[in-house]
Amino acid sequence: MKQITFISFFLLLNGCGSLGWLGKSDEQKKLEEGSSKPTKIPSELDSPIFSDPMAIPKIKDFRGLSGSEIELGLPDPLATNFGVEQILIRKLGDSRWVFVDLPVATIWPRVLLFFEEKKLPLASVDVSEGRIETDWISGSSGDAERVFESFVNPNKGEIQTYLHEYSFNVLVEAGVRSGSTELYVEERNRLLDDESSSVYWDGTSDLPALEAKMLSALAYYIGERIAEGPSISLAAGTRQASKVETILGENGTALRYRLDFDRTWATIGRALEDAEIEVIDLDRSAGVYYVSYSSLANSKVGFLKRLFNAEDEKKEGRPFLVTVSSGSGQIIVNAAPTKDSSGPEDLVLRERLIKIIKEYST
Repeated sequence: MKQITFISFFLLLNGCGSLGWLGKSDEQKKLEEGSSKPTKIPSELDSPIFSDPMAIPKIKDFRGLSGSEIELGLPDPLATNFGVEQILIRKLGDSRWVFVDLPVATIWPRVLLFFEEKKLPLASVDVSEGRIETDWISGSSGDAERVFESFVNPNKGEIQTYLHEYSFNVLVEAGVRSGSTELYVEERNRLLDDESSSVYWDGTSDLPALEAKMLSALAYYIGERIAEGPSISLAAGTRQASKVETILGENGTALRYRLDFDRTWATIGRALEDAEIEVIDLDRSAGVYYVSYSSLANSKVGFLKRLFNAEDEKKEGRPFLVTVSSGSGQIIVNAAPTKDSSGPEDLVLRERLIKIIKEYST
């Protein structure tokens, strides 16, 4: 009995030691802090060319944090929907498009199926360019609703004589937000069998109302079939590059948008609104948003955190400038603390602000 008790006590001490209750053992310290000598191959043997697959790169301390002690809270929670609907019809000026929060590889087959089910003939399909062009489709004249219904729901058994025919160009491309898709539609029309009228796609529709109707029909069709089983195009999967990317600038990370200035400016404003970041003022001519941001002030706090950290929740945001600048054919979005707010903590918050703007961009 004494032997069993002694063995149990010894095992208990061993377990406590492994948990660190009795301090770290020499073996643990060696694993955590020590290093071993590199293996040397004897000179009489062949030595392979060595390449370090996990080389540690030199880090540029652009925030000046080396040697500083910074108290950081919990990391920002990973959001899954960012407050964005899965399918939206966006409009900016004369341009309109459908935003779908699904990748191109998933949306492309559904767009093709739309034209197949509606019995709309296709003249060309280019998956590498994400472009679908219909053949000329005869239809009625008048308002957009009537025209659209004339060639997607023709009266069976009745002979219709139409004087016009229509063609559509659909562009399916990756959206601003990672893993999203944008659909654009362009429309052309001509007199029936007017061979002298060639199709030239320049981004402007002959009938904007009919373009809007086609976009609406596509959005509704895709929305109805999202819940169906997955259908993926491997060829379309190669067109997943987002319209925004993170780059390393002189003062830290920045964002580069493959959009024009107007679209980028509107995208940043919507991202700040969706992320619930307070915009104090803005100057579009200068390309500047004046915002107030802190990870506590702008995060959605849970019940327990509100209960035990009531004082922290009242912490005010810090002032930042979010700039949108154009040059060399690209749009750069940057953020910087104001002149009276440039401590190490602000530089860390700046990086988080850039990250949030990218995540909420749609």
